[in-house]
Amino acid sequence: MSELELDPALLTTLQTLEAHDVEFVLIGDVADAIYNHGGFVSGIAIVPGAYARNVERLTNALDALNAELGIAGVVDNRGIDYRRTDMRDLAPCTFITSHADVDVNFEPAGTTGYRDLFDEARRIALAPAVAPLVAAPEDLERIGRGGGSVMEPAQAPAVLPPEPPNDGSLWHEDDFRASRGRATRT
Repeated sequence: MSELELDPALLTTLQTLEAHDVEFVLIGDVADAIYNHGGFVSGIAIVPGAYARNVERLTNALDALNAELGIAGVVDNRGIDYRRTDMRDLAPCTFITSHADVDVNFEPAGTTGYRDLFDEARRIALAPAVAPLVAAPEDLERIGRGGGSVMEPAQAPAVLPPEPPNDGSLWHEDDFRASRGRATRT
């Protein structure tokens, strides 16, 4: 077992994910703290397997943790029900739970996702019944170099359309692709 002492809320969150058989690789602050033997940890960041059954398990685990979609530590008031939305369309996103925040990203910057990180990840025992796969230090560095922070701000699958351009071109709201937040210009 690791000598690192994690907050019981973080351990409970990880234990719940594992109890629901969610396949994920741990990244972010917790992974950094594991390799650096400590540090400030405010939540959990994971890269789950993107196949449908695993996403369903993740949804069930988040439901067991009384999760709510959040943005920057505040409950998202847009009324998006993650239970009725394909979580792969929501990610990257943050869930505020009854224990610890959970950042979910299916493909962090600099990686191709779970399978990419799985190869070098290793299972590290943190407490009884809590032994998550933790991304290798090299992969954590790669994520950090991949374009900013490990977790980008959460977005809903349908976001507000961009402001009309100031360059004189026309913007057609009818052509707006809500699921990707893109508009076409003519």
